[in-house]
Amino acid sequence: MQDIGGNLRYYGASPNNYIYFNCSDYSNQSSTTCETWRIIGVFDGKLKLIRGSQIGSYSWDNKNESTGAETGGGKNDWTDARLMKLLNPGYESETTGGSLYYNAKSGNCYAGEDNATITCNFTSAGIKNDTTRSLIADTIYYLGGHNSSSVYPNQIYEKERGTAVYSGRPTTWQGKIALPYQSDYGYAANLGKCLDKNLASYNDATCTSNNWMKTIVNNGSNSNGWLLTHDSNTSYNAWFVFSSGYVYNYYNAYSAHVVAPVLSLRSELNIKAGTGSSSEPYQLSA
Repeated sequence: MQDIGGNLRYYGASPNNYIYFNCSDYSNQSSTTCETWRIIGVFDGKLKLIRGSQIGSYSWDNKNESTGAETGGGKNDWTDARLMKLLNPGYESETTGGSLYYNAKSGNCYAGEDNATITCNFTSAGIKNDTTRSLIADTIYYLGGHNSSSVYPNQIYEKERGTAVYSGRPTTWQGKIALPYQSDYGYAANLGKCLDKNLASYNDATCTSNNWMKTIVNNGSNSNGWLLTHDSNTSYNAWFVFSSGYVYNYYNAYSAHVVAPVLSLRSELNIKAGTGSSSEPYQLSA
């Protein structure tokens, strides 16, 4: 499917968009040497991937007034968010959370109100090696916000690239690893079956059963999943997919929700094998 921006996307219940990534051995790619990720689509000539499962439950950001937030609800500025620093390089000097996922380290991560922490271990779930790190492209992510979930995928796609942000928040960020957009989740549904549903109604059974990203962004059972977009009306709310499937924003950024990392591959990379099916994922020529 082509979206309003001309990007190619996978959609529906179970498209053939499986790909091996984060491998310990790229010369012998299999389910024992690699993680299975999913291809969101092709954007600016680059494959955009989402990890096939979550890496745990963490705060989007849980700073309070004493550590740099405007309120005790956390700070919904992705360029300084504690979750961003957990996922990306360059924050190794931070004593809590900094670059632990990117470097496959263990330590303490932020989760809960007022700078609360929990133990976290990414020695198995993190980015495995320098080969994998070299495959991840620096990407410009759009940080335009919004304050209502009563929007359709094409509408939120444009808002993400817009300038409606909470006072002083940046509109873009360049980095390695982020979270899915609202539009990524919205466009992952088969829009022909999820008829006339905006993101506030994506808990409809037909929508959830025909959206391959639903069980990746969250796995149900009261596990909400974080998205990249912030609530432009507040300094502390960020958007997420509620456990039942609809998109919601009335939780503080300090809340601990599940995280499914998103990244783009360098444009010169090619597929060397595989059909993209769950039994035969694509293999990268890494």
